[in-house]
Amino acid sequence: MTLEFEELKKLAKLLQSKTGIYLDDEKLKRYKKRIEEIIGKSGIENFHSYYHQIRFIKNQELLQELIEAVTVNETYFWREHEEFEILVNEILPKFITPNDLKRVRILVLPSSSGEEVYSIMIAISEKKEVYERLHIEIVGADIDSNMIQKAKKGIYSKRSVEKLPKEYIEKYFTKIGDFYQIDRNLIRYANFVQANLFDRSLKMRLGEFDIVFSRNMLIYFDDQTKQKAFEKFHKMIKPFGYLFLGHADANGIDKRKFKPIKRGYNVFMKS
Repeated sequence: MTLEFEELKKLAKLLQSKTGIYLDDEKLKRYKKRIEEIIGKSGIENFHSYYHQIRFIKNQELLQELIEAVTVNETYFWREHEEFEILVNEILPKFITPNDLKRVRILVLPSSSGEEVYSIMIAISEKKEVYERLHIEIVGADIDSNMIQKAKKGIYSKRSVEKLPKEYIEKYFTKIGDFYQIDRNLIRYANFVQANLFDRSLKMRLGEFDIVFSRNMLIYFDDQTKQKAFEKFHKMIKPFGYLFLGHADANGIDKRKFKPIKRGYNVFMKS
């Protein structure tokens, strides 16, 4: 199937309304062939029927395939690990109280295939004071159902784990052929859910969080959608909670609502 550019733009507008993902003309040209291929594989005969299926019939399988065609889910363990060190050495100790085992909720969105969630869990496990004196719940959320399933399995390539310290690989993974299986105890305590940041029911579904990691997602949004994302985060983060962003994500953040707390890293406190 060959698409006219106006059809591509119509599809891009629909995708943005449902997911926040913004595709400018340059990206549309880059992904044109890929989008045409997935429509062809769907067996749907024309663009009108395909568009109708996503917009009105709300065919989630077709929407997922389209999302996967225009996003990159490349990640790896221990990526920008300095922020994990800030988390366990500076932020989480602030939640420790003399008597109570305080509950701390952490959201990772997008969680992709789970590397960031498990990296945080490893960092916490290595910090005895934090691990023993806080009850920490970590939720990984991603719009891509295939990534959620991969995260739940916890099986990774050598490339995914190569940035981890060797002792962590030996301690938290079992080598199976050419792959690495994350420790079953970490899988048991990780909670992965399929979720869209812009779902109206998101806060009702997931609740509020003390800390949110959202690194390298906002690069897919235009300025207006990025501001909507910041509003969503502000509503989901508890008073004086924390937001971790990727280096390219923090541009345009509302400093009235999120106060920078770490020079050199994109770590913010909710005002």
